[in-house]
Amino acid sequence: MEPMFLINCRDDFEAQLIEGILKGANIPVERRYQGGDMLRAYGVKGLNVDLYVPGEMLEVARALLEASIIEEEEDF
Repeated sequence: MEPMFLINCRDDFEAQLIEGILKGANIPVERRYQGGDMLRAYGVKGLNVDLYVPGEMLEVARALLEASIIEEEEDF
């Protein structure tokens, strides 16, 4: 199945945090940089990173991220 858009991250750091959550649940993640990978080739930090997951795992990934956000809010 085709990868489906999950979320847009502000930068690589945010993308890494979300990828860690998803990979912990064995959900493969694909990064796509807005503006392409060319900027990264020149050492520019990745901004506006789109994360994609397999279509059949999209709903599970969304629910997992939503649960993570709720858990963070409860910790405060």
